[in-house]
Amino acid sequence: MGALAPTLPGRRPPGPWAAVLALPLVAFVIPSSLVIAGPLHSNGWPGRLLVFWIAGAFALGWIVRQRPRRTSPAEVGCWLLLLGLTFSLAAAGLRTLSDVEAAGVLRYALVLFPLVVLAIGVASSASPRLCDALLLGIFVGAVFSSFIAVAQFVVPFSWEELLQLPGLDARGNHDELTRGDFFRVQGTTVHPIEFGVIAGAAVPLGLHLARYVPSRLGRQLATLSTLGVIGSIPLSISRSGVLVLMLAVAAYAVVLSPRQRATALVLGMAGLLLFRAAIPGLLGTVLGAFTDAETDTSISSRTDGIAAVTGMIEKQPILGYGLGTFRPEEYIFLDNQYLMSLVEGGLVLVAGILAWVFLALASARGAARRGDAVAASRAQAVFAGILAIAASGAFFDLFSFAQVTVMLFLLVGVAGALWHDGVATGRPLPSPIARFRAGAAGLGKPVVAAGVATPAAVTPGAAGAAGEVSALGAGRTT
Repeated sequence: MGALAPTLPGRRPPGPWAAVLALPLVAFVIPSSLVIAGPLHSNGWPGRLLVFWIAGAFALGWIVRQRPRRTSPAEVGCWLLLLGLTFSLAAAGLRTLSDVEAAGVLRYALVLFPLVVLAIGVASSASPRLCDALLLGIFVGAVFSSFIAVAQFVVPFSWEELLQLPGLDARGNHDELTRGDFFRVQGTTVHPIEFGVIAGAAVPLGLHLARYVPSRLGRQLATLSTLGVIGSIPLSISRSGVLVLMLAVAAYAVVLSPRQRATALVLGMAGLLLFRAAIPGLLGTVLGAFTDAETDTSISSRTDGIAAVTGMIEKQPILGYGLGTFRPEEYIFLDNQYLMSLVEGGLVLVAGILAWVFLALASARGAARRGDAVAASRAQAVFAGILAIAASGAFFDLFSFAQVTVMLFLLVGVAGALWHDGVATGRPLPSPIARFRAGAAGLGKPVVAAGVATPAAVTPGAAGAAGEVSALGAGRTT
């Protein structure tokens, strides 16, 4: 782990870090459909209870720390998301709710508000070494889920039923999902789509570990594990999983050399040929999920859903109908998180979500200012994971699935924490106001050539801005 986190020596920052580091393992091993028996229902999932505890520790001030001089973009995004969620929650109180809608409001509030607090806590106080440990935990959890998925493909079974932990009740749907002649695996998740998205978004983390784990054995294990995760994605026969994998790998490839990209492309093509020979018909079924979209009922239900909610959106375009009120028990399944958020929270909530995602991505890219190859790879892996999961929200109701939602918020927190590390130990980055003033002062002056400022116009703000451009450029070509 030492080589993965090149940072200044120091103690672990105070905080509930044992619980934070355990969270991805608990979340990925115990399906969200296994809940503590009693009145808690979905809130009795052990992973969610752990989130409650961690969020409480952060919110109640159990952490004594020095606040960073500047707030990371990811933290700003979390506060904007919190504001959007608050407005959406308030909108639910402006009308009379049915019992189902009221239960949905409570459920979504208990899911999202603690996760935002968790992300802020991680972003504001986690060290690079803790970030490395957290990313490793996320990847190990995804590898375990992929291992279960491969086993399910060989002998179909439900991990939820097999686990049978004392004191936990199974609340999931046990129907076996198939496409073509194949059983769709779901690993330790509750649906093949969620499994495919988690596995695809975890691949950049595996690629980073395979390149930079200190020991040769560690790199070999990371490589084999990453190949296993990639190989498990087609077994879910999920369009979302394949698209997330392609997007995540493409985003991470920014930090690969042209030769490494060409090698990865050749190995990918060879892997497809081997996969086709090993499991005849599977790749054709996966391809058919894309080519036969016109006759696919899951695609038609998505397009029909847009038409079904257009009138609702036109009536309440700003604040929507209230957080968590669009329940399938009373309306329809809407396999698009952004469209669902538009119905429930209007333009205010959608703007908050988009700003949250954009600022988290900005934090991840800003973390590459350290300039070394390890930091650039780690930052880009986090960037790719956030981007891939956020994009998947256009294909399914993302926040309705507990495991992938936990993964997304953890990655956002890590992005913010790594941004602070980049500011503290990397190339200087001026504030937005300083950059604006430097840009205004330099208008009309030919002071920059080939990315280097001339001595006549070098100001602290301009020098920092040039350093930022240089750092980003270095991160893209490492």
